[in-house]
Amino acid sequence: MLLQFILLTATFHGLVYCGFPDYTPYTYPDSMTQSELCGQIKPSFFCDPNKIVARKKSSENETVQEEQFMEKELLYVRGETNCSCLQQSMCLKSPPRGYTISIAVVEKMHLDNNETSRESVLRAAKIFADVIRDRQNRGQCDDDLVIFLSARDQVVYTSVGSSIRVDDSVIRKISEQGEVFFKKMQYREGLEWMTKQYKHVLKEEKMDKLWNWPLPEWVLLTLAGLVLVVLATLICTIIYMCIRFCRKDRRDEYSMVEH
Repeated sequence: MLLQFILLTATFHGLVYCGFPDYTPYTYPDSMTQSELCGQIKPSFFCDPNKIVARKKSSENETVQEEQFMEKELLYVRGETNCSCLQQSMCLKSPPRGYTISIAVVEKMHLDNNETSRESVLRAAKIFADVIRDRQNRGQCDDDLVIFLSARDQVVYTSVGSSIRVDDSVIRKISEQGEVFFKKMQYREGLEWMTKQYKHVLKEEKMDKLWNWPLPEWVLLTLAGLVLVVLATLICTIIYMCIRFCRKDRRDEYSMVEH
């Protein structure tokens, strides 16, 4: 009996801290009411039951810092945006807040055997994100959005509430920018980037430009400047040599006339 109890306890803790290998939108935990199942130490807007974002971290302390940093980014959105509800009575006064962004991460969705095409995976991701957002109901007047990422399915989808006025083209662009990071397994960086971009959009600010080159922008600008200087010097040298050559030919003509 004691051995069975130990095994049962170990299994339970494994479920709490490791999560299931795949999820349906109805078995996915709520990070506000089931924070431990989401890999968090307290209620949060960030749920990562499979520890996808923290998997590459070298220490537990670094993992906690990364999770806290992600949570701060999500809280910043609520604090730095205004309530968009048409009926002001629906806006919370204490504390005042704006839009709510939540992030849901899984290792893999639970898909049917026939859901193998890219279209079916995208459709499943849409359903997953929409159901989660509807279940969580974290908006004031449907003014919340959920960024959903399934790592092994290689898909990201954003479910947006009806009170959020964001064009589909903007959502698609932000998702494509996030995928640049996800393809490199830089999940935290990609989610952080998407959160910041949505914050800019919700605040009606200009989005940041994604720099997708191996070298920093200042290095490429410096190299480009050096290339321009070299080209300008080469062109000036060629022009100078041409002028000297032409002058020499003219002097030779004058000498032939004198003779």
